Amino acid sequence: MTSSESSALSRRALLRTTAAAGAAAAATTLIHPGTASAAPAIPPTRTDRPSAGTRKKGHIPTPAEYFGTPIGTEGFLAQWDKMVPYFELIGARSDRVHYEEIGKSTRGFPYVLLTISSPKNLAELDKLVATNARLADPRGLSETDAKKLATEGKPFHFVQAGIHATEVGNSQAAIEWAYRLATEESDYIEEILDNLVILLQPCQNPDGIVLVNDYFAATAGTNYSRTYPDLYNKYTGHDDNRDWIMLTQIESRYNVSILNKYRPQVFQDSHGAGAGAPRLFTPPYLSPYDPNIDSILVQQTNTVGMAMQRGMTVAGMKGNGWGSTYDYWSASRQYCVYHGSARILTEAAAASNLAYPQVGTGPLGQQTTDINFIEPYDSNTWTLRNIIDWVSQAFYSGLEAVAYDHYNWLYNSYRIGVKAVTRTSPYAYVIPAGQRDPQAVHDALEVFHRGAVEIRQARAAFTADGKQYPAGSYVIYMQQPYAGFAKTLLEVQEYPQLLQYPGGPPQRPYDTTAQTLPMLLGFEADLISTSFSADTKLLSSIKPPVVATASAPPSSGAYAIGPESYGVFRIVAALQKQNIPTFRAAAQFTDGGRTFPVGTFLVPPSSAARQLLHTQSESTGIPVSALSAVPDVAGIQLKPGTKIGLIKPPDNMPAGWLMWMFDQYGVNYSIVEAGDYADLASKYDALIMPDGVSKNSIVNGLSSAKYPSDWAWAFGVGTTGWNQLHDFVTGGGTLVTYGSATATAQSLFSLPITSTLPSGSSSDFYCPGALLSQEFDTNNPAAWGVPANNPVWFVSNDAYKLTSTSTYPVDVVAKYPDSGDQLQSGWLIGGEHLDAAVNGLSWTIGDGYVVTFGNEIGFRTWNRSEQRMLFNAAYYGPSTKLTAAQFQRFGK
Repeated sequence: MTSSESSALSRRALLRTTAAAGAAAAATTLIHPGTASAAPAIPPTRTDRPSAGTRKKGHIPTPAEYFGTPIGTEGFLAQWDKMVPYFELIGARSDRVHYEEIGKSTRGFPYVLLTISSPKNLAELDKLVATNARLADPRGLSETDAKKLATEGKPFHFVQAGIHATEVGNSQAAIEWAYRLATEESDYIEEILDNLVILLQPCQNPDGIVLVNDYFAATAGTNYSRTYPDLYNKYTGHDDNRDWIMLTQIESRYNVSILNKYRPQVFQDSHGAGAGAPRLFTPPYLSPYDPNIDSILVQQTNTVGMAMQRGMTVAGMKGNGWGSTYDYWSASRQYCVYHGSARILTEAAAASNLAYPQVGTGPLGQQTTDINFIEPYDSNTWTLRNIIDWVSQAFYSGLEAVAYDHYNWLYNSYRIGVKAVTRTSPYAYVIPAGQRDPQAVHDALEVFHRGAVEIRQARAAFTADGKQYPAGSYVIYMQQPYAGFAKTLLEVQEYPQLLQYPGGPPQRPYDTTAQTLPMLLGFEADLISTSFSADTKLLSSIKPPVVATASAPPSSGAYAIGPESYGVFRIVAALQKQNIPTFRAAAQFTDGGRTFPVGTFLVPPSSAARQLLHTQSESTGIPVSALSAVPDVAGIQLKPGTKIGLIKPPDNMPAGWLMWMFDQYGVNYSIVEAGDYADLASKYDALIMPDGVSKNSIVNGLSSAKYPSDWAWAFGVGTTGWNQLHDFVTGGGTLVTYGSATATAQSLFSLPITSTLPSGSSSDFYCPGALLSQEFDTNNPAAWGVPANNPVWFVSNDAYKLTSTSTYPVDVVAKYPDSGDQLQSGWLIGGEHLDAAVNGLSWTIGDGYVVTFGNEIGFRTWNRSEQRMLFNAAYYGPSTKLTAAQFQRFGK
């Protein structure tokens, strides 16, 4: 019998109204008019405890008192600048709540965490955290001691709201959750807090809640659209919960730091869905689940999800579903599951225009019952208050499932850890030292290190699975608590072929199906199946490999930096910033018995160049060589201070990710504004048009009738601006496009290409996010430095047939193999339609240079190995082309 079964507390819907909790402590049960057939009983109040609201000092006002309006009121959204002080006040006045500012967000707003439990548990929090950590890493821990710790410890339940800022209900509900947990005196709440530590993050994306809620408030009473029109995270927008493998954003890193510190048993990820979705989705998920997720966690996920469903059913809350839409596969959305936490995704149906009622002509949502949708919603109205009530009921029911079964949750942490540290296959991964791209290796190791994976480095050469590895190679043994995180990122994904029904169409994955870092970044990682002996040291930090400082070349020579690492463009951006002349060799050459590849960067010797290259080489691990003479080959000189324009319509996430990458590298770029089109050539040397940029987003843009003048940069430029973009290129400008933007370029220039992919159902061709085979012409400037068979990222993109070579001079940069299995990692249906299709093309259009890619070469900063082609093309187009004689004189 579990502790929940033996609990003296009722398992009926014990949720006292959160709406009422915001109005008065003695309010009625949470039932919204028209949604419930019966009101559950209010939990009895204990009389032998002091008032929770006055245990420290001062009164804790209700949310309605503090904000001046009840939470969930139509047309009202609490704003972050008042929410944060309220959470601080609760933390100061309640001995159940500890307020903490983890850090500042990307735009400088407080990133907040509330730790909520009984006063006794909070007083012993360090001990409870240590217990969780010991159970999670059971090496050297006996089963007897583990059971004792499971008896003494308390499980942690981490709930997160507001990562997607337009899904407003959860962060609003979190205000009421914090108040209720801090003040309610019932046996129900006391029992939960005695047996559980709640980590409440009221907003994972503070920048988003500021942008969205403040804009909503500012446009009240106007005819403007009420929804903030741009990315609600500076770089990632709605992709901010797809960053949990690469961990590029400060908010992602804060999130991981919380998970790594507390090792919560449950991570509740609270979201919103479309207006027509189930009123609330919870797990269980659709199949499949990533096999690197422990099966115990999968079962526990199902347990909590169904407890939430049960709670809503008992409360008379209809229209809820599970086992649809969302699977348990994509690692980028669920860092927690590789670190011992069940991921509980909740998705609440949206109301109208953020905070206004959604009203239909009949009952909303699906009206047929199913095994995973048992009670259709029977009202034609859905409000922000409904959202808060539904997500609150689910939240408390989830807390119950863990608090009433606390021993088993803790003991299962130990069992999960034991399975991880006693793994027998695979034995390890080895990342050999001395690879072609030290930046790729460094970036991967940093991901693993942030992910609490133990990385060891060999002090001496060793042999594993019959292969010899040099000293300095990295070893990731699989017998460690969080090896699943490393394994899912290092291995090739084989997404299962699932059908919607026998003989039917394929079941569409919810998200991407591959995340193989060696293919995305461009490095080698060998799977080792059998045990081996190696002298290694555990790394406490990740540093670039030590490289020797190049000797100063003679005045007739040059510094040389190979193009093999995508990190070289950090160095290029630094050279550009200091106005140091930079060149590239257009052919392979030799110097001092060493062969240098086409695309090698050359820098004339100077004291400024020497100092910068030494600093950059040391910080990146990218070696710099000294040439005795400038090679006798043709080449180019990069245009000093190359100015790159990024065409970014509002809410374009691919452009946002490029902004992040450009900012990391220090690239000289800016967003192309509507007013720039009249004279693009004076402002930019090269333009980049990422996936999602259409003719409509350029020509029509945002409507001036729907958005205030602050958004004039994103208003449409009309056919005049469209033609000016055409003239910029034909007059000598550079344009680089990828993904759907290649169709936009085709429309702009009538490019002679046609899709090779069928236009029928997903049964004919479907690739929702996978790594595919590719053949590159590495002598083409756009592909300099790219491995000849570098896999490419494909996510519902396109592939082409070149129908004419006479319309414009054109060269094939990249193509799919003529035949064979096109899939490298992930899932692909109909790969034969890719056979011999072209992907990357470089065009001469008038006096301009255009490079187009059908796939997404700049996807979320993941595929950095191929992303270098953006830099290659953007710098090559505006460069000065030099003969061998001119090159030897460095253009003088």
